[in-house]
Formats: sequence, C-alpha cells, structure tokens
Amino acid sequence: MNADQATARRRTAPGLVAALVDSGIVSAEDRSRAVEIVERELGPAGEDAPRSRVLAEIAGYAGGILVVAAGGVFLAANWRNMSTGTRVGALLAGAFLLAVAAVATRLSPSAGTSTTDADVRRRLAGAFGIGAAALSAGSLGAYLESRPQPHGTALDGTVFVVLTVVAFAGYLLAPTVPGQVAVGFGLLTAFLNITADWSASWVLVKAATLILFGVGWLALAERRWWHEPETARLVGGGLLLIGAEVPVFEAHWRGAAYLLLAVIGAAAFAVYLRVRAWPYLGIGVVGLTLAATEAAVDYLPSGTGAAAGLLVAGAMLLVTSLVAMRLHRGRPAPDSSPVSLPNE
Repeated sequence: MNADQATARRRTAPGLVAALVDSGIVSAEDRSRAVEIVERELGPAGEDAPRSRVLAEIAGYAGGILVVAAGGVFLAANWRNMSTGTRVGALLAGAFLLAVAAVATRLSPSAGTSTTDADVRRRLAGAFGIGAAALSAGSLGAYLESRPQPHGTALDGTVFVVLTVVAFAGYLLAPTVPGQVAVGFGLLTAFLNITADWSASWVLVKAATLILFGVGWLALAERRWWHEPETARLVGGGLLLIGAEVPVFEAHWRGAAYLLLAVIGAAAFAVYLRVRAWPYLGIGVVGLTLAATEAAVDYLPSGTGAAAGLLVAGAMLLVTSLVAMRLHRGRPAPDSSPVSLPNE
C-alpha cells in the first residue's frame, strides 16, 4: 500500500474509526456503530457523490412542488364550479397520492446504499407526509365550509385534529424537523379551537392542559423518543410558555399567568443545570422576562406602566442573559476517557 492509498484509507469512516479504536477513545465492540455514525455525519469520501445526492434531493423537492402547484392552480381555477363532493374528493386524492409517495420513498429498497441516501429519502418522505396532512385537513375544512347550519369552534378544531394525526403518522414514517413542528402546531391549534368556547372559569384548566402537553413533549425529548431532541425541547418549551400565557386574556386570572411564567422560567434554568441543553436557557430567559414585563405593565399606574414595562423588560433580559451565560460557563468539560456508544 503506497502513501496515497494509506492517506485515502485514513480519510474513510472505517479508517477514522480504526484510529479511534487504536487510541482507546472508542471501544472495540462499538466499532461497527461508530462507523455508521461517522458515515452519517461526514458522508462518503468522494466529492461528486454528495453533490449528486444534493442535486437529486433538490430535484425531488422541485418535482413535488411542481406537482402540488399544478394541482393548486387547477383547483383555484375551477373551485367555484366544483361541487362539495368534487372539492373534497380532489383534496383527498391529492393527500392519498402524497401519502403513497411518502411511503414509496421511505420504504424503497436500500440494499447497498449509504446512510446519506437513507437520510435524503427520509427528508423527502417527511415533506410528502406534511403535504398529505395539510390536504387531508383541507378536505375536512372544505366539507365543513359547505354545511348550511352554523357549527361551533369545537367542530372547526377537528380540522386541526386531522392535521395532527396525519402529520404524526408521517413523522413516525419519516421523522424530520418540519414534521415534528407540524405535529406541535396541529396539536396546539386543535386544542385552542376546541376549547375556544369554554367559559372563563375553565381558563386555568386550559392553561394546565397545555402545560402538561409541554411537559410531556419535553419528557419524550429527554428520553430521546423524538428524532430531533433540540427541536423537541423548543416545541415543548413553546407549549409551556403559551399555556402559561392563556390566563392573561382573562383579567381575573392575569396574576396566575405571571406566576406560571416565572415558575416555568426558573424551572427551565434548574433543568439546564442537569441536562445542559441550550433550549432550556432560552425558555428560562423568555419566561422570566415575560413574567416581569407583563406584571409591570399590568400593575403599575397607566401613566408609567408602559415605560416601566420597557425598563423591566430590558433589565430582565440583561439579568437572565447574564445568568444564562454564567450557567453555560459553569458547564463541566467533556470527559476524555474512552466511551461506550449507547444503543439507539
């Protein structure tokens, strides 16, 4: 083996992992899994292969967009002349075609292909799944729009229930960041629409339910159930903060909202000390800043409330940011001893 061949071998995933095993950083029994991880993160050694895969992925997205755009133009041009059944059927047909495309893309034969190819297919399938969810929800919306009698917001919320269910099925098939965000958006909008007619006496129940949704989302993130844990932490934190803000819209319960925001912000900092994930710092900064700012605007005299609110907002952002930086600097250095890769 000449010098060029030896250098080329060291630049491949097996060569890099062999060096790590020889140095004792990675244990020998984890060699195969380490090769898979390195291949997934670095991709193949050749320069043309990644470029061709990127072009193929772009072509797939472009093809899907053109097909959806063609269907959208056709429906827009003929929508008024269509009966309700035709409208619903056209949207369901589009949803079915996108669902079939998602399944075919995700489950296509993968023998002899790299992890990078599988990731490309996963992202394409995830995009098709989101499109199928949107069209499925749209078909139900088209049907409800044609109903002659008025219907409550709870029935309108079923549109977003369909969006959530189909998006979740698509995420199980092909987990992606947009897919997880679509599930979170559908869950939030479905709940808010279903509970829109609830009386003010139920506002704390609404807030508590959304907060429980957020806690559950974060628990799944920490158990690595979601394929994208950082995104899951952001989505879960968003549900927590939105849930805490629900009582703000009822004058009698605004104090409870400020208390919930403060508790969530403080708890997020406490969790960061254990988990060391940056989204918790963001949740803590936003929660405490909102709590102090909104309380200042609400409780101080109207003449000074707005100015005091801006002052408090700036001060809280400064203080919480300093606290976040202090906590981040206190993060322990990574251990340099040999590690054993966990099972996925």
